[in-house]
Amino acid sequence: MIEETFRNTLLRKLKRLNLPYRLDKEVPIPYKHIYVKNDDKVTLEIWCFKQDIVFFKPLFDVNIPYRGATIQYYDQNLINVKLEKDNAQKTKDVGMPFLIIETKCGQSTHDVMTYSQKAELIKTIFPYCKFIFCIYGNVKQRTFRHGLNFDAIVTISNLNNHSQLQKFYRTVCSLMKKSKDELSRLSS
Repeated sequence: MIEETFRNTLLRKLKRLNLPYRLDKEVPIPYKHIYVKNDDKVTLEIWCFKQDIVFFKPLFDVNIPYRGATIQYYDQNLINVKLEKDNAQKTKDVGMPFLIIETKCGQSTHDVMTYSQKAELIKTIFPYCKFIFCIYGNVKQRTFRHGLNFDAIVTISNLNNHSQLQKFYRTVCSLMKKSKDELSRLSS
């Protein structure tokens, strides 16, 4: 099975859960903020990674341009905002993630380390966000050693297997509840 087919099929099946969040694929999620000062102007660059499957609420509307947004104090523009959404500039809202699911057909050490680092970066901005590394096929031992920033590593070998999907759904619902609970503690 190719990865795109796996991701799209899994997304369709997850929509059946009817959780109270938006659910989509390739959602841009902020992972880094950079302040740049040129002359008297300060620019806040917000960099995003597109994530495979995301349960989220919109953070920045798709209509907010790549450049042109500002942080203001009364009528004075204090900071220009540059929103770097990769190649999803005009197609997707930037998400405030609750659960991200990275899908892979197989796994290499490089993939696992790269996506684990992405999870770590995103969690510095959204500490309540949970991550599932979902593999079609068998998990390799090194995935557990290198995937330290994932909240769950799940394998699915058959997308029509009811018991595998039910176990996956329970993991999703459990992590969504944890994410929501942690956000409410941060907000109080």
